[in-house]
Amino acid sequence: MLGVLLKEIRKSKTISQEILVEGICSRETLKKYESGKCDLEKLRADALMQRLEKTVDKYYVKLDNVEYALARRRVQIQDALRRNKLSVAERAILAYKEMPGTNDALHRQFLALVQAELLRKKSAPLSQQREVILAGIAKTLAGRELSINLLNDRLFHLLELFLLQRYAILLEEMGEVDEAVRWYKALLARFSQEQRGMADKQKLYPLIAYRLAGYWMREGSYDQALPIIEKALELLRYSEIQNTLYLMLWELEITAKEEMGTPVLDEEKEYFYCLKKFLKEGEKGEDFFPTYVEPHLCSINAILKERRIIQGKTREELVGMICDTRTLERQEKNESKPQKKVWKGLFSALGLSSLKYESSIVTRSYKDFQKFEAMARAYNKGNMKEAMIFYQELVEILDMNESTNRQFEEYWGAELRFSLGKISREERNRQFWEMMGWTLSLENKEKNFSCWLTEYEKEALSSISWDCEGEEIEEILPLLKRQFRRNFNVAERIMERGFYERVLYSIARGYLRSENLRRAEQYITLAMEQRRFQDWGLSWDRLFFLRFRIEEKKFGLWEKKIPLKSNVAAFQWAKLAWISAKENGDTYMCDFIVKYFKRHYL
Repeated sequence: MLGVLLKEIRKSKTISQEILVEGICSRETLKKYESGKCDLEKLRADALMQRLEKTVDKYYVKLDNVEYALARRRVQIQDALRRNKLSVAERAILAYKEMPGTNDALHRQFLALVQAELLRKKSAPLSQQREVILAGIAKTLAGRELSINLLNDRLFHLLELFLLQRYAILLEEMGEVDEAVRWYKALLARFSQEQRGMADKQKLYPLIAYRLAGYWMREGSYDQALPIIEKALELLRYSEIQNTLYLMLWELEITAKEEMGTPVLDEEKEYFYCLKKFLKEGEKGEDFFPTYVEPHLCSINAILKERRIIQGKTREELVGMICDTRTLERQEKNESKPQKKVWKGLFSALGLSSLKYESSIVTRSYKDFQKFEAMARAYNKGNMKEAMIFYQELVEILDMNESTNRQFEEYWGAELRFSLGKISREERNRQFWEMMGWTLSLENKEKNFSCWLTEYEKEALSSISWDCEGEEIEEILPLLKRQFRRNFNVAERIMERGFYERVLYSIARGYLRSENLRRAEQYITLAMEQRRFQDWGLSWDRLFFLRFRIEEKKFGLWEKKIPLKSNVAAFQWAKLAWISAKENGDTYMCDFIVKYFKRHYL
């Protein structure tokens, strides 16, 4: 399905197959992909979509055991580098080189990126770092002269652009400042022109903006620095990303304004230093160089086994006329790669989508995806009637024989009707449970939530837990904890991205409501650790304010009528929450915090 969409997007942009595949694969391979005859290896599919300026982070990707092992190793390498665990990273890089399939150009390009980062963190000679970066760029730009003109007539995927970023920065560090500045300007011009998704823009524009703005400010050209700083901050605020790079840019913004004679309120400076102090106190490594993000990865083999067991089916009952039981047994033990026909049959028998790349809807038309994005934007802005119109149009178009589309219809139908006040929260939750019951056995919920969830199963569980009350807490907490344990790496204290940070937050909220403050504090602390490290997911303001609520309850601040002007440390969490919400432009959260304190303390 992804190949069919790739073809539609490529043709709409009038890009030839030869240009798209340059340095990645053969034209014949692309033809097979676009016709749906085969599913390409993940890095290759990613690169092709990225060259068409499409962000692939949103896809849920089912991988066989070989590809899954490679993807997990890539994540491990980058996690170790960000946490400054250099010996762990080095061992993982060596292991990756020896894994099957990593002689491909894209895998070697990834290795060049992480090896360059390892050398940088080890303070290796700049010439050595440059050599590794140039070798990485050459993997897909073979025969091309590395010059700024290349940016005007070439399609790029993220690994190429990350290496070009590093190359430009190295030029400046090696003293070739004028050449570096020319690259910075050309890269920013290229990033500004591209129609990439926000997630990709956030990885590309802000870092180079910071480097170029720093140069302009050293030259005293504050009026040239300020616009690109403000644009970079705007990009990061869009997804409420507040990390080291965000603070570096914010500090430049304050300095540039003051040098230009533009007053900066003391209040804003106080906000900055308050947030900076918190983030720096918990810093375990650098988080301002972009990483090659690969969320939403699942193992085909593990999914087959998990879902068969929780649906109470024996191997004999599942296989039917699809394959023999020995074949299924080998696949569940990761001993073989499922054939496409077998894979499709087994997943269909379990009520799951068999697509390797699965998004929020299943369609052969990119226009439908655009309509879905429009619906999501309207929903996020609170325009529920507009969102409902897009939803109804999609329901009329989509093939409801696809399990993902059936879940889309049920989840968004209930969520939008609830948001419009047409059904109660209880009715919405009942419909969510009913939808999850299509593929999950709800007789023993706690046991059966110890598996990978589909996108809409995750969304439904998250929505129910977000505003659970009373006895619902007792029902939902065990399921959330099962999901937490399923996806938490105890040794590295790392969670999978996105959804699982909300799981931690919801567990903390549940324990707060049930008055188990020790547990609530443990889970909110862990959620904050993940947010510090990952730079996406829940916004800081909600994490900070929940931490305040826990501290407030623990020390009985409200009951003791402690004044706001006191030096009680708990109030600093509320202050941080308000600062973060104000800086991100989250007026809802700002108003909520103000009303909370008026009601309880003033």
